[in-house]
Amino acid sequence: MKKLTSILLIAAAALILGACEGPVGPVGPPGEDGYNFVGTTFEFTGNFTNANGYQLLFNFLDNGFDPYESDVILTYILWKNEDGLDYWRPLPQTTYFDSGAILVYNFDFTGDISNDRVVDMSVFLDGDVDFSTLPNDYTLNQTFRVVVVPSDFLSLADVDENNLNSILNSSNIQMKTLDKIELGSGIDLDTSIQIEK
Repeated sequence: MKKLTSILLIAAAALILGACEGPVGPVGPPGEDGYNFVGTTFEFTGNFTNANGYQLLFNFLDNGFDPYESDVILTYILWKNEDGLDYWRPLPQTTYFDSGAILVYNFDFTGDISNDRVVDMSVFLDGDVDFSTLPNDYTLNQTFRVVVVPSDFLSLADVDENNLNSILNSSNIQMKTLDKIELGSGIDLDTSIQIEK
């Protein structure tokens, strides 16, 4: 009998509370829209030689994409260590020799402001060392990873631009598989980057 009474009381309470209805409240303030950025990341390997002026040139338009002039170009060099692991260091990257000479791996890019796009970028050797005397380990088969992101991404995402893993592993970024390209080849590597405020 007690169980039946308890069940009837619960059913009655459910009916009473379910019947309570009031006017719909006012609409809340509109929220801010999230951000959906498109960026690109790719790798290339090249040789610094006297013939190319110790400079590797990469033309964005010839390779299938057109970054905005306001985008940020981040470039990293693959730095190999004796432990067999790969380390990505941001450019510019400086090496000091026992002789006192300095070698700098550096980069720049060309912006076409009137058309709001980046035309090309180059990675080049700099410093006071005689490049023609450098061992092949410093000039041949050098691999670079380039990350092109909208400037707003760096200001809105909590990432360290000097740390490639910080950018690629950010919870605010959805990355597609990275591809390796040859200089002068066509690519189609749009990578979705989504930022939520």
